[in-house]
Amino acid sequence: VETDALGNVLAFKKGRSSEKTLMVDAHMDEVGMIVTYITDEGMLKFSAVGGVDPRVYLGRSVKVGDKEISGVVGLKPIHMLSKEEELNMPNADEMYIDIGAESADEAREYVSLGDTVVFDSGIRKFGDGFVQGRALDDRMGCAVMIEMIKSELEYDADFSFSVQEEIGTRGAKASAFSIRPDY
Repeated sequence: VETDALGNVLAFKKGRSSEKTLMVDAHMDEVGMIVTYITDEGMLKFSAVGGVDPRVYLGRSVKVGDKEISGVVGLKPIHMLSKEEELNMPNADEMYIDIGAESADEAREYVSLGDTVVFDSGIRKFGDGFVQGRALDDRMGCAVMIEMIKSELEYDADFSFSVQEEIGTRGAKASAFSIRPDY
């Protein structure tokens, strides 16, 4: 097991046959946001990291930075909207994250420009055997690869736990380039 310069975690597992090599990849990153500006009122402006549909932001609980500061995504209150604004879906640049700070100085005590923001949703069971939570595609893919590593494999296999999938599959491309698998 090794970590490459990009941050991918690469693992090799010997199989029963070395005739052909296989690479399996799952990504470890998730969509989120990055703090880009702090308003005088202590609100955080943000940009998306990865492909996030702006419709999913509103009212969502988030965690900001390494300190995991709680916040909520909001926008201008409805009683302050023009009739035209009421009819249109707001753009992400009209939204903000409220962490309860009353000023920019207070917000800067907890948050810095460039801090990452993730959705704050736990994992929940629902329906008949379903689960809901953030980044499940990432987590389930990695879990499947770990189970494969624990098992007996027919062929030699390289496993790439990759980074930067959400911003252009960069990690998987770097892994494939360095490993050069047959499949």
